[in-house]
Amino acid sequence: MGESRELVARVRRVWEGVRTHGLRVTLRHFQRRAGIRITPFYWVKELLPADIPAQLTVLPEGFEFGVFGAEEIAIIARFPEGGGIASEQLVLERFRDGHTCLGMKREGQIVAFSWFALDATHNKVHPAVMHPNEAYLFNMYVLPELRGHNLASILRYKNYEILRAMGRDTCYSVTLTSNKASWRFKQKLNAQRVFLGLYIALFGKLEGRWILRRY
Repeated sequence: MGESRELVARVRRVWEGVRTHGLRVTLRHFQRRAGIRITPFYWVKELLPADIPAQLTVLPEGFEFGVFGAEEIAIIARFPEGGGIASEQLVLERFRDGHTCLGMKREGQIVAFSWFALDATHNKVHPAVMHPNEAYLFNMYVLPELRGHNLASILRYKNYEILRAMGRDTCYSVTLTSNKASWRFKQKLNAQRVFLGLYIALFGKLEGRWILRRY
């Protein structure tokens, strides 16, 4: 009887996960718990425009933009799962390693942020070294209640302005094939898929990477 109740409870937890996060995300969760990670992704290239029209970087009324420091990073690190992107430890490590976080606030509250690195991707899915004219963009996040208000685009163009001033004209990023919204956003920026890749890790000991298709 006890085993039957436990089985029913497990099935309910799985069903709730599917209802809340979708089947693909739920399966990925259980794969990772079993020590299995299968990640198809796009390696994406963005060429920075030579001139960025001023209207593309105008903030909505009541919003402010800046480079986030230790105080803001500590707040981001305590977001639930880093805004659904990264653990608290990983967020703090990124900052200590010298990566840059740009973000927006509204009435003093953090509402959006994005990171870039100048040396390398620091990403297990696709490790890559950046050249002097390149940057790696990662982990853009906008509060769910403010999505659809063009904040992501404004933040991206703010990234471009800063990177242009640093002599960078080419950016790269990883987009999971399951993240349709991210790819649609990057298409609006005239981003290009360089290749479709696959990363597999088994039990924390074996891992491999393959390029499945070049564009």
